[in-house]
Amino acid sequence: MMRDHLTHLIDAWLNGTIDDVELAELEVALLESLEARHEFWRRASLHGMLHEAAKIEFAADDAADVSPGLPQFTAPSLRAGRTAWLRGGIALGTALLVAGGCGLGSVVTSLAFAYSGLLGRTPPGVVVHHEGFERPPAPERRNLPDRLDVWGGDESLVVGPEYGVVPQSGDKMLKFLSSGPQGATWRGAAAEIWRILDLDAVRAAAGSRDVRIDVSACFNGCSTAGGPRQCWISAIATDTHPRDLGPDWRTQFEAAQKNPVAVATAQAQERIDADPATWQRFAVTVTAPEGARYLLLHCLTEYRPAEDADVASRCGQYVDDIEVLASAARPALVSKAISRPEARR
Repeated sequence: MMRDHLTHLIDAWLNGTIDDVELAELEVALLESLEARHEFWRRASLHGMLHEAAKIEFAADDAADVSPGLPQFTAPSLRAGRTAWLRGGIALGTALLVAGGCGLGSVVTSLAFAYSGLLGRTPPGVVVHHEGFERPPAPERRNLPDRLDVWGGDESLVVGPEYGVVPQSGDKMLKFLSSGPQGATWRGAAAEIWRILDLDAVRAAAGSRDVRIDVSACFNGCSTAGGPRQCWISAIATDTHPRDLGPDWRTQFEAAQKNPVAVATAQAQERIDADPATWQRFAVTVTAPEGARYLLLHCLTEYRPAEDADVASRCGQYVDDIEVLASAARPALVSKAISRPEARR
C-alpha cells in the first residue's frame, strides 16, 4: 500500500471520518504489515498528544468541556467483525485486550486508554522487542533459557516460505520441529519457546516505573488428521531470576495469586484455523507490579507425536512477528493472576 494512502486511512480513522471501504483497507494493512502497524502507532501517538495539548490550551472552566472550535475525538461506531479490536471503538477494544483475546489490540487499545483518560498525559508506547527471525541468532534448543534476552526452547528451525506457508512479514519464520529440546529422549504434547526480558530496561524505555506491557505473536500451521492445533502465548512479570525458574516456571501463575505485589500474569489460548495461507495473532496485556524484576515471554503450539512424526520434513506449526510494546501505566492499574492448565502432558 502506498505510504500516502496509508496515511490518509490512518488519519481518517483517527478523525472518525473513515468509511467501510477504507476501514477494510486499513484492517488488511495493519494485519499484514509490521511497518503499517508502527506507522499507525506513530500517528496515533502524535494525534493523542495534540488532542491533549488542545484540551489544556482551550479548556473552559468546566474541564469536561472542549472548545467548540476544536474537533473532538470519537471512536467510530462500526459494525462488528473478525477484527473487533479496530471496529468496536474504545470500550470494546479495551475489553478485548485486557481479557487477553486475539487481534492487533496492542496499538489501538493503548490509544483507547489514552483517549479515555486512563493513562492521562503519559509518553506513548514503544516497541521494546520484536522478533521476526530475520537475523541470527536462532532460538536455542536447550529448553527454557537461564539468562536474559535470548530465545530458547524446544527444537525449532528458522525457515523461509514452504508448503504454502509464507512468513507473516519479511522472509523468515520459526518452524517447530518437536516437543522437546534437542537431544531429549522424552516428548511432550506441546512445542514451546521462551524469552526473558529485564523489566528495568523495559521501564526505562517506557519512561515510567509503572509499566503496561502488550505482547503479541502470530501463529500458522497446516491441517492434520487431528484437526486444528491449539496455540497460546503467556506473559509473566515476576521477581524470580531466570536461573531459578527451571522446569516449574508455570508455578508463577499460582505465585501471582499469592503474591500480587511481585508477580502478574496473562495468557491467551485458542485453536488456529487449518488454512496455511492465514496467520492468527494472539495478544495479551500485563501490568508489571513494582516488585517484578523480569518478564517471561512464552509461545506454544500443540504437538502430537503420532501425527507429527515427520514434521521436520513437511509442513508443520509456525510462529512469527513476536512483539512487545511497553507504555506507562497508572500505579493503581493492577493485573490479576490467571491460572491456566499446564502445557506439557
